Amino acid sequence: MESEKNQGVQIDAYVNQVHDKNKVESSEDKAKKSATKTDTVVISDAAKRVQEIRSQLDAIPDEDEEKVAQLKNEIENGTYKINADKIAGKMISEGLINQGLK
Repeated sequence: MESEKNQGVQIDAYVNQVHDKNKVESSEDKAKKSATKTDTVVISDAAKRVQEIRSQLDAIPDEDEEKVAQLKNEIENGTYKINADKIAGKMISEGLINQGLK
C-alpha cells in the first residue's frame, strides 16, 4: 500500500511539472508573438505633399544674399535712399491688417 501512495505522489509531481512547463512555454510564446508584432504608420497623400512642400521651403534661403549685399553697399556708400511714402503706406496697411485680425 505504501508504494501505491508514493506512486500517486510521484505522478502528481510529474503532472504538476508538465503543467508548469506548459505555462512557461505559453508565456514564452506570448512574448515571442508580441515581440514580432510591429507598429506601422501610414502617411496620407496629403501629409506626403506637405512633407514635400516643407522640404522645398527649407531649401529656400531665409534672406536674399544679393539684395542684402546691395543694400549694405548702398548704405556704406551713402547712396541708399529712403522712400518715406512707401514706408508710410506699408505701415498703414499693416496697421489695418492688424486691426482686422483683432
